[in-house]
Amino acid sequence: MLLEINIRNIALIESLGIEFSRGFNVLTGETGAGKSIVVDSLNLALGGRAERDMIRTGAEKASVQALFDISDCPRAAEVLEGIGASAEDGLVAVSRELSASGRNICRVSGAVVPLQSVRRLTSLLMDIHGQHEHQALLDPERHMGFLDAFGTDAHRASIAGIAEKYRERMRLAGAIKSALSDAAGRERELEDIDRQLTEILSAKLKPGEEAEIAARLKILQNAERVRESLSSAYQLTYDAPMSAQEALSRSADALSKIASLDARYEALASRLRELTYAAQDAGCELRDALEEVDGDPAELEKLSERLDLIRRLEKRYGPELSDVIARGETLKRRRAELAGGEEDVAERKRQLKAMDAELKAACAALTDARRAIADGLSKKILDHLKDLGMGKTRFEIRVAPEKITETGADLVEFLISPNPGEPLKPLHLIASGGELSRVMLALKAASSDEYGVDSMVFDEIDSGVSGRMAQAVGEKIAKIAGTRQVLCVTHLPQIAALADRHFVVEKRQAGERTETTVRALDDDGRALEIARLVGGAEAAGSALEHARNLLKAAQKRREEL
Repeated sequence: MLLEINIRNIALIESLGIEFSRGFNVLTGETGAGKSIVVDSLNLALGGRAERDMIRTGAEKASVQALFDISDCPRAAEVLEGIGASAEDGLVAVSRELSASGRNICRVSGAVVPLQSVRRLTSLLMDIHGQHEHQALLDPERHMGFLDAFGTDAHRASIAGIAEKYRERMRLAGAIKSALSDAAGRERELEDIDRQLTEILSAKLKPGEEAEIAARLKILQNAERVRESLSSAYQLTYDAPMSAQEALSRSADALSKIASLDARYEALASRLRELTYAAQDAGCELRDALEEVDGDPAELEKLSERLDLIRRLEKRYGPELSDVIARGETLKRRRAELAGGEEDVAERKRQLKAMDAELKAACAALTDARRAIADGLSKKILDHLKDLGMGKTRFEIRVAPEKITETGADLVEFLISPNPGEPLKPLHLIASGGELSRVMLALKAASSDEYGVDSMVFDEIDSGVSGRMAQAVGEKIAKIAGTRQVLCVTHLPQIAALADRHFVVEKRQAGERTETTVRALDDDGRALEIARLVGGAEAAGSALEHARNLLKAAQKRREEL
């Protein structure tokens, strides 16, 4: 649930904080006051698109922070763990900062995270219906997305599997086409590959050898100084008369003679004996290291040439040695593809045929699954449309197989008949604005029934409705708010009256600047604001009385829902 939002320097908002509650929260205000700025700011925090012109004129930075209670969302806790963030007492803060330079920083509980991580998290916390979003129903190509959103995890996995298989199929088809290209082109490419492969493979590169050579060269180039230091250390530690090892050994022997007299002497003798062995081991290692430093000019020259060769190859095929080695493997695979000839093409054609059969079967199963989802969803939408004053409407989601693509083989289209006796026709061709709004609300209501997130935002989803239909839309939103948090931007008094909490968005002049403010309304304030919605800018006595009656009736209706 969204607990609060804090906005700084976004559009007309200089500094604004709003605390929300569970249930039905409504925002009203005059046109242009900045209601949608609040929703846009919230969408920005949730990972929406950022534009530099969102920053308030004269400001260098803009920011928005949304505080959520995720106590009832275990999946959100799993996502938090996956992105390296955590909740404190069930609370998580999601913030976004924009700068005039174009820099964009996202944080979750103070930790900087990628934008995609924010979207993964917030998709589990809130669903935003933006202004005019119901017009997405006018685009039949988006109907499949609406339908698939009601599928199970297994359904989505099936779609992802088909997409991957389709991409693999297209890669294979492309490889076949490439293999069938003109022979001269293949020969030219083979010659170029052979030249590169000869250069790379003849070098007999080994992973990590560049670092090993560089380290060895460092020693060889400083051989005299290294030998001198190692020799001195070896003499002092092990080889010279009264070396560290000899001195420690004698000390241990001396103490051993009196060890039986006191436990401390015995412990000291033991420690000195251990140090003797350590000095002996160090001496052996120093001797071995000294023997390795021979300062051979031939080795120095050989290693220098080898390092030069590696760096030339890195410059040509790198930037790193691992990239050069990987390039060699890629070239070998490509050469094998080109050299396979007709037999390779024939084998690939057989693979393509088998893959097409698998795709066809998978798409057929997906079509069946989509039809099953469509049947159930159509019934749910019809049930909700009855509540929204469209009881005689017929609605159907048609799933028809067509050409196989990355999303399957289906054409998904919403069909509607708002009037009795009329045939079903594509929604985008015949639905009015009010009907589109109610179909979208029915979709959202069905989603909340099935998989709903804890918070939903409706920015003027009531577009195109009025009168009795406005009351029906308001009651549907209020019913959704009975089980979750709803934030609704509206111009309709019938809807505003049904809210649990009412905020008014206002625009005022502060000095030479204009700014948007938001304040929570008490009962008297609500009556005045709803009277304004009823009667226009001036809340006349009759409008105020009507507003109070509307609030009383709404309260009674809320208790009945």
